[in-house]
Amino acid sequence: MPASDIAKFSTASITVFSPSPGGGISNVAFFAVTIPTSTISLARSDFGTGSAPISITTADFNKDGKIDVATVNSAMNGGNSTVSVLLGNGDGTFQPHTDYATGIEPYSIAVGDFNGDGNLDLATANVGSTTVSVLMGNGDGTFQPHMDYGTHGNPISVAVADFNGDGKLDLAVTNLDTNTVSVLLGNGDGTFQAHMDYATGIAPSSVAAGDFNKDGKLDLVVTNTDIFNGNTVSLLLGNGDGTFQAHVDYATGPAPRSVAVADLNGDGNLDLVVADNGVPGVVSILLGNGDGTFGPHKDYPTSRQGASSLALGDFNGDGKFDMALTNMGDNSISVLLGNGDGSFQGALQYGTGTEPASVALGDFSEDGRLDLAIAVDYDNTVSVFSQVTTVVVSPGSLKFGNQLLGTKSPAQNVRLTNTGAVPLTIAGIVIRGTDMADFRQRNNCGSKLAPRTHCTIRVFFEPTEVGQRFVSLMITDNAPDSPQSVPLSGIGVTSGPNATLSTKSLTFATQLVGTTSPAKPVKLSNYGTNALDISSIVASGDFRRKDDCGSSLPPGGSCTIDVTFSPTRDGHRTGMVTITDNAPDSPQKVSLKGVGTVVKLDPASLDFGTVTVGQKSSPQNTTLTNVGKTRLHITSITITGTDSGDFFIQQTTCPNPGYLGGGKSCTISVTFQPTQSGSRSANASVSDDGGGSPQQVSLSGIGQPKCGGRCFGGRCPTGCRCAFGFCRAAGLPTISGTLDTLWGKETASELLCTARPVVAFACQE
Repeated sequence: MPASDIAKFSTASITVFSPSPGGGISNVAFFAVTIPTSTISLARSDFGTGSAPISITTADFNKDGKIDVATVNSAMNGGNSTVSVLLGNGDGTFQPHTDYATGIEPYSIAVGDFNGDGNLDLATANVGSTTVSVLMGNGDGTFQPHMDYGTHGNPISVAVADFNGDGKLDLAVTNLDTNTVSVLLGNGDGTFQAHMDYATGIAPSSVAAGDFNKDGKLDLVVTNTDIFNGNTVSLLLGNGDGTFQAHVDYATGPAPRSVAVADLNGDGNLDLVVADNGVPGVVSILLGNGDGTFGPHKDYPTSRQGASSLALGDFNGDGKFDMALTNMGDNSISVLLGNGDGSFQGALQYGTGTEPASVALGDFSEDGRLDLAIAVDYDNTVSVFSQVTTVVVSPGSLKFGNQLLGTKSPAQNVRLTNTGAVPLTIAGIVIRGTDMADFRQRNNCGSKLAPRTHCTIRVFFEPTEVGQRFVSLMITDNAPDSPQSVPLSGIGVTSGPNATLSTKSLTFATQLVGTTSPAKPVKLSNYGTNALDISSIVASGDFRRKDDCGSSLPPGGSCTIDVTFSPTRDGHRTGMVTITDNAPDSPQKVSLKGVGTVVKLDPASLDFGTVTVGQKSSPQNTTLTNVGKTRLHITSITITGTDSGDFFIQQTTCPNPGYLGGGKSCTISVTFQPTQSGSRSANASVSDDGGGSPQQVSLSGIGQPKCGGRCFGGRCPTGCRCAFGFCRAAGLPTISGTLDTLWGKETASELLCTARPVVAFACQE
């Protein structure tokens, strides 16, 4: 591919040419050219289909280099059993749909060139007629009448691959009622052999292919949707001749519905992504080990009501797999951006029409960024979610290095690129921050930036003070991640030696007499053009110092002075760190302050754990010791803080008020009796003349609601939930967890029988 083909934002179409004999021209594949962004933003447009579109796919059916859409339309809601084909215009819009008949009640669709003529064909799994329909493509976006091939009971999902390595595409179909997957080997002329069936888990709903053990033979993975007999995926390793070994099952999240295959973490092993249709919805990630086995699933939240379909692609152009899922229960889609290590960021939600059933991907507007196409079952539409205005700022930061005070640096450039398909409206480009007087910018961006173009921002550094200078270049526009921020930094330097301190004072926390505090650092830097010669560094009072400064700091060098506090008596203590050197402002000084105390509390915190609201915990103790040599006058011991009414001093052996002799100890006993559910906190405070008064012991606990009795209208007290008709404490285990996902519905059957027809077999149960 010449460099000129990838010099602009677009999606290139790629075709493979093989020489004769036995050669030919492949179907078109697509290659996106874009710049990475951290976020995405989607805009929705709807296009009509046949009745009840339930599954969707994308491809270039008429060979014009533009991505088209095809849906299968079930016979529900009074509709016919058809495929709708919507030819793409290349600008994110589509022509009116043309419908083609299939077998009865098609539920899944897949694409492949089944007769090797270079034209893409369609295959549908038909629930109502227990068949697979094959529609041969004419290469102009039209299709021939369907030919049907028998499968097994209730075929619900179809996948296309070459399972026996003969160069001819085969079909794999999951059969919901018979707990099998049917494999139909292709003859290479558009016809298929009789199906061979292989056992799976219970209620297989989705199938995908991949080489999971790296033996060069394609394997199958199937989701098993029966929530009563384990939530699993079945792996069937391929023998390379179109036959498969016995299935091995791996646990997933609740009600696995759809599966996709990709290498999510870049280790060369294929991983599994499973959309789980439980309540709430999650997506399960199973990382592959490369030998046909998988690690335990890790789940990521997707939606409130469960996911039914998923697709994988790189939406933000960062080279990492992202995912999109349809959520039929709450009429939305979820987008989770990938981190490239097998983990995913939080779900982004976008509203759809009623019952979004299936998702497929393609760059419909040819701007180099993937868009989403959603089959919306109840509305008889395809919802296209196109990526809108996005911005790339490069580089992500500017560093100017050393610059003499009062002089201007050479310019450094920031490029602002509009990667979207619509103009970018620029509201402002400014510099913000404490040191913004030290930086300047000029730009040629104007108020609007045309699609797929860029402008330049020139930045200068002219320091007014020595030391590190930090600001941000802020760009405000109509992109979803506005404002964009570019950190700017530079170092102001002066002629000769320089001594700059990171702070001019240190204050230490109250410290027990006779002990030493953790060190606090002071950084000494030379922002001069000559070496800083250091004569001495000394600390006074109850303070000590250690440093790595040596006798000289070169220009741009720095060292650290660590200061500790070791009080010799109670009360306020002061001191000074003094640095003598050859800088013009020598000596430099750091003032030091701290408070010594003779009151020791052990332990310094008490955690009471979880206690039911209104009940009293067992007491916990802390010991108060007067480490001084003279008596300690205690004036009060009380409970203070936000939730002081939830904690009580049960008893104490300490004088309250009174005197505690030097070297003597006493005990304070505290209990926890929560008045409300949730986290509660307070302090046991001791007021005295021992320095640093009041000294405190932090107190914490969690109030657990008192749950019980039957639910009324599905409602329970705050902190409780309704499970099987009774109020239970949130977080307590349910019956083996098997129905835990159903508690948001009034009855189990309501959920089961509305998830048609995936779990329709359970409706009568």
